[in-house]
Formats: sequence, structure tokens, C-alpha cells
Amino acid sequence: MASPSLPPIEPPPPPRSATNWRSWLIVALVVLGGLIYLAHERHLQQQQQAALPLSSGQTLLTAESVSGRPAPDWTLPQPNGQPLSLAQFKGHPVVMDFWASWCGPCKLEIPWWNQLQAKYQSQGLVIVGISEDSGMAPVKKFLSSHAVNYKVVLANPSIQGSYGFPYGLPTTIFIRPNGQIASRVIGLEDPAQLQHHVKQIL
Repeated sequence: MASPSLPPIEPPPPPRSATNWRSWLIVALVVLGGLIYLAHERHLQQQQQAALPLSSGQTLLTAESVSGRPAPDWTLPQPNGQPLSLAQFKGHPVVMDFWASWCGPCKLEIPWWNQLQAKYQSQGLVIVGISEDSGMAPVKKFLSSHAVNYKVVLANPSIQGSYGFPYGLPTTIFIRPNGQIASRVIGLEDPAQLQHHVKQIL
């Protein structure tokens, strides 16, 4: 009786050559190098943009970076009817706090601004609350029942044209005595954080 024939044995797959591994390694290194280069170029571009004037599509309240930019001058009305301008405080550290009488977080910050104004007034600190209310009437009503020891003005289209509309309230800009913006904060911060920003501009 003839013995059954065995199925043919398939040869094992050839081992991957070292050349293939080197090719993949080279591709990976090229991709990694490209990513590092792009990240570096983007960082340089951001640094260059920070030193350039804002484009027509940007404002100081919406731009990605504002540090080092000059703060545009403005003239706005106070509740007593007298105009107030940023130029009046040349050589002083200035805090511009965008707020509104209907803004809950803004109301929380007001006592902290009062404390900082009193604490650093001798070092020239000027805090200006810029109201985004629809008119002066709600501002006056709010001030009649809330103690505020710093300047308050009402925003108008002039400042909105150069600074823009805040993403949210409160939004605060900290300005050095040389007129350059040190930092911008969007949203509520605690007293220690606010004091830290103030110390950076004294």
C-alpha cells in the first residue's frame, strides 16, 4: 500500500532586511525633524507678531498676544460728566478693568480693586473701571449703593474701535508706566492673582 503523500511544506517568509528597517527609521526621523522645524517657525512667528502693530482684523481684547504693545489712548466720560483720558496717567502704572453693573464676577472683584488702589496709590497706581453698561444711568445707580475708590468711566465706540469688545467680563489690562501692556486677564481672578499682576507693573 502506497504511503500517503505529505502536503508540500511552504518555505518560511523571508526575514525583513535591515534595509527596510533603516528606510522606516529615516522616514520617521524626517517627519520628526519636520515637526520640530514647524514648531520652531511658529514660535518665531508669534514672537514677531507680538512686536508688530495689530492688523485691522484684531483688537487688544481679542488678539492672541498683547504683551509689549502700546496701549491706545482714549477719552471717556465719568459719572460726573467730566472726561477722563489714559494720557492723563502717563508715567503711572494703570489697570483698565472692563466690567458692567450686571456682571456678577465683576462685583466680586470691586472690593479687591478697592483694596489694591488704597494699598498701592502711594506708588502711583491708577485703576480705571471701564463700564460696558448700555448707558451712564445704570452706572450711577450702581455707584450710589457700592463703594468704589477708583476711577470709573463708560465705554463708547471710540475705545471699542481700538480695544474691541471683551470676550467676557471682567477683562483686565495691566499697563506699565511706559505705556506698554504687561498682561491681559480674561475672567475672574482671586485677590492674590490680581495683586501679582499689579506688582508686575509698579
